[in-house]
Amino acid sequence: MDGITRLFHSVILLIAFVAVNDGRVVKVPVGPLMHVEGQAVSIRCSVSDYEGPREQDFEWSMIQSGYKLLNLVSTFNDSFMGPTVRDRVNSGDISYMRLGDDSVELRFKKVRATDSGVYRCSTPSTDSVISGNYQADVELKVIGDRLKVSTAIPKSAVSEGESVELQCNSTRGFTEHTFLSVSWSLKKESGLLEEILTFGPDDKIKVGSNYIQRYTDGGLRLDLPGGGFYGLVLKSAKPSDQGEYVCTVQEWVRQGEERNWRKIQEKSEEIGKVEVTPTD
Repeated sequence: MDGITRLFHSVILLIAFVAVNDGRVVKVPVGPLMHVEGQAVSIRCSVSDYEGPREQDFEWSMIQSGYKLLNLVSTFNDSFMGPTVRDRVNSGDISYMRLGDDSVELRFKKVRATDSGVYRCSTPSTDSVISGNYQADVELKVIGDRLKVSTAIPKSAVSEGESVELQCNSTRGFTEHTFLSVSWSLKKESGLLEEILTFGPDDKIKVGSNYIQRYTDGGLRLDLPGGGFYGLVLKSAKPSDQGEYVCTVQEWVRQGEERNWRKIQEKSEEIGKVEVTPTD
């Protein structure tokens, strides 16, 4: 009796496995996808476990008002587009790119705030039996470019041994689920930036390789009073600290199944030049 029961359970599990894993699978990225207005944007769609021709076709639509579909682009029907997006499709502002027989990208040259919404990728059936999923949805959020960076050096000429303060202030419109990182760098004669210290986007601190010992010894100090103000203090200035300093602010979101950090925009401003007078 126990053997029959175990066999019965095994058959049930096998049927459940086949039901879950059998059939076409259409996939898009895990959303929401957040981008800044004016940027180029691409959204990938792929299909697997299908029958029929190796090269599959795709259609992209946007869901309006929760249920109405606005047709965008199709890999096999040139007249698929809706009248309100015809000019953008014909100009190439909205297009698609095949990445392979089983994948395609929806592309925007310059995404607009009005492009925020839910996008649907569909694949016509080429299967002998309808099984699996034939469409997948992902939300796109487009935010305005409101990130601004301003900088200051309260005292740009110091004697060796004095402290130098590098101020970097950022302002932005309220944006849900975005985070900032701030980096201070020293511009070398080659024009390359030597990273001093980065704060964020997860409140962690990353120190440039040439400044690790100095940070460990307390020679670098963050000043974070809030309100978009970020300050870095270089204690006991050295002649090697002389040069042009740059502040870089980056805006980040967590995205994908693993919720990894993804940068959505970056802005840099020169803080100014620091002169260090050596002491005898």
